[in-house]
Amino acid sequence: MRHYKLIKLNATKSTNDKVKMLIKSKKISPGDIVWADYQYKGRGQYKNTWNSSKGKNLLISVYREFKGLSFKQRNYINFVISLSVIKTIEQYISNDNFIKWPNDILSGQKKISGILIENNIKGKELRNSIIGIGINVNQTRFRNIPNATSIKLISNNEIEIEQVLKKLIKNIDEHINILIVKDFDQIMNLYNSKLYGRDFCRFLINNEIFQGKVINVNPSGSINVEINGRGIKEYESNRIKILL
Repeated sequence: MRHYKLIKLNATKSTNDKVKMLIKSKKISPGDIVWADYQYKGRGQYKNTWNSSKGKNLLISVYREFKGLSFKQRNYINFVISLSVIKTIEQYISNDNFIKWPNDILSGQKKISGILIENNIKGKELRNSIIGIGINVNQTRFRNIPNATSIKLISNNEIEIEQVLKKLIKNIDEHINILIVKDFDQIMNLYNSKLYGRDFCRFLINNEIFQGKVINVNPSGSINVEINGRGIKEYESNRIKILL
């Protein structure tokens, strides 16, 4: 396993925002990880919030450089991180784990993890990324969040959070190595094999609910879905939502 510095915090606004502050003050290096017991303004994609009980879950942001990766290839970071997270969860929960495109991990048809990746682009090159990951580990009550779960709720076991972190870091390193050698076909095959909704799911499109199934996700990050009565169509993540 590679060497990295772990920056442990009791609480912070959000781990991604903390990494940005540390970059500005030159107090963080590529590969370092910010780990917080609590986020009081945790963020998800499209300004969604991430709610978590203090000390119950794994909340981290990883600062990584991806030399030689172009702007067009940035979505592969999301793909390998999603695969890393789901592999970590599978080490505690063996069945019924899926990637819910574009940035959630499900277990037992409920959300167990979320991912927020913020990329720094210069020209056509990807300079670095801040990879925010939240995994519900020991939280058992989720106020006003009906479709959430945790490792403890499903496994009935209290889990040491640092153990989950070590497994996650190992899995991230393994999957990023696939990205470094640019084995894009392997990444796409693995990612698409884990997608939620390949047999059936519901979609929200323009405030209307449709039934159908997921076909695959493209390297560009868009998704191909088959909607009953409408055939196969391609959508960007801001145009369609997969419902639970």
